[in-house]
Amino acid sequence: MRLSIYGLTLISALSTPTLADFNGPTYPPPRDLTSDNSLVRAAWQNLTNTLDLYLNGNNTPPEAATLKEVTWSAGLFSIHDPEASQLQYHHTSAQIKKLRNGTNDVDGDTIYRVASVSKLFTVLVGLLELSEEQWNRPLSKIIPGLGANETSGKYDPVYSTPWDKITPWSLANQISGVARQGLPALDLLVSSEAFGVDPTTLGFPPLPLSVVGPCVTGSCDEAQFIESARSQPPMFVGPWTTPSYTNNGFVLLGLAIKHLLGKRTVSLYEDLIFGPLGMSSSSAFSPTESAKLARSVILEGFDLDFDLTVPSGGLLSTINDLAKFGTALLNATLLEAEATRKWMKPSSHTASLTASVGAPWEIYRYIHPDTGKVTDLYTKSGDSGNYGGNLVLIPDYNAGFSFLDGYQGASIIDSTTRSTAQNVALDYIINAVLPALEAQAATEAMLNFFGTYKSNDPELDSTVVISFNNTNATAVPANGLTLEKWISNGTDVLAGWFESTKPRLLPSIPMGVDGGLVQGQVAFQATANPQTSTYTDPEAAKKVGVIGPFTGQGANFDWLTAGGTFYGNMGIQEFVFDVDEQGRATCVRPAVMRKTLQRRS
Repeated sequence: MRLSIYGLTLISALSTPTLADFNGPTYPPPRDLTSDNSLVRAAWQNLTNTLDLYLNGNNTPPEAATLKEVTWSAGLFSIHDPEASQLQYHHTSAQIKKLRNGTNDVDGDTIYRVASVSKLFTVLVGLLELSEEQWNRPLSKIIPGLGANETSGKYDPVYSTPWDKITPWSLANQISGVARQGLPALDLLVSSEAFGVDPTTLGFPPLPLSVVGPCVTGSCDEAQFIESARSQPPMFVGPWTTPSYTNNGFVLLGLAIKHLLGKRTVSLYEDLIFGPLGMSSSSAFSPTESAKLARSVILEGFDLDFDLTVPSGGLLSTINDLAKFGTALLNATLLEAEATRKWMKPSSHTASLTASVGAPWEIYRYIHPDTGKVTDLYTKSGDSGNYGGNLVLIPDYNAGFSFLDGYQGASIIDSTTRSTAQNVALDYIINAVLPALEAQAATEAMLNFFGTYKSNDPELDSTVVISFNNTNATAVPANGLTLEKWISNGTDVLAGWFESTKPRLLPSIPMGVDGGLVQGQVAFQATANPQTSTYTDPEAAKKVGVIGPFTGQGANFDWLTAGGTFYGNMGIQEFVFDVDEQGRATCVRPAVMRKTLQRRS
């Protein structure tokens, strides 16, 4: 009886139509986002043409109606193509064009408040400076005044926050359980005038303003803030229960960093991030120089500088500066590569199948409609009052984009106009750019790896052919590079070990990373698992025997089977290519063969 490599690792393979890839890219990241031949550039141009029609014409679809009212800027970036940051789109609303102060025409150097995108910078400051022990030290041992809360002489888990269990790391991961707001700005009692609602008309008892604590004016010192924070009950029983967005948590994280390092966070941003990355338009405080004010979106709240809340949502920046920041994160410029990869991982799920939470990442899972492939988007949104934005990193493509916006409504409620426009614009960008990045990566993979590889030794009958298995031979590959043929010493390896299946090759080690491979080499893992959708129609799933998560676990075959079979300590599934400066393969070494095959065509 002959066993395939697939069967050796997992005898009872499930025949379910589910995604079987590793959680990662199908192809090496694309290098060309901006040339005249780039599919990404073409997609971006098509998107901007469509936006021009929506914003300047009368046939605007309902979901895009708010885009006209909001001022916004968006731009791509890539670590492989520096020119990608020139792919931008800007819209200046009629509101901004009429303002006397600030800019009347936004561009890549326009300064906005970035709102909660600030949280990403705060966590990075901590990652650069705090030790593992400091990250996991209880707040009660860091911040004066945050001892164990007591109610009626004893600890009450419903009304007392367990400060001796909450750590900076739980705050960074938004899973600490602390209340969302530490300041009373959105307390109905305080905000009744802004909302136009008298709380007593809703049946709530009349209360004095003093009940919300000393920060009733929205401006208070650290001791007063701590007093207010202590008075609020926890959201959940304790940290690591369930993720819950908390601005309050990042004010506390900023205070924890200050006490642990003996430095104000507002100075750490400049010293550790803005300065080293050349982010000259970014700051913890609104600019005072006339030149910077002239290129700022100045709405109500633009100059609202408050030390305590800067770590949560007080920074200012431009999309050009955010492109520098996003590129630095993907390139591991400030934080070493291993620490960066560890950071960019989920720490908790949400109630959605397509959304998880990190520190402080909001991780969305994009599902490619044609293949069902999942691409993870590591994002951080900002959405506060008149300003908002988002930084989106796409590690599979070593690319991303930034987005900033501003809009001043007649009341706090009107901020939903800006929020709605922001989300619509982000989806437009994602739906245009993600398929184009995948198609460009596939196109470059065809150029860089397809062909026949043979030994220069005439006595060695060994051949590898890299192709793809699309039914349309003129199309770019949709399912990855395919190992079309593998002859080793005159023997058909595919027939012997893969039961004639034509495996796909998926990237496993990129060129020159961490010194693991010398510059000019890339590694792939062969997989016999097909790539199909991970979200199968329930009725279709039942027809192939899937009745629940365990019978449908074929979606995870690759992580279960990778590296399952070795010969002489070399993985049968590993293929290493030598590539030139343009990323084009010159030869391949199937690891178990211990021989180099030269690319012929």
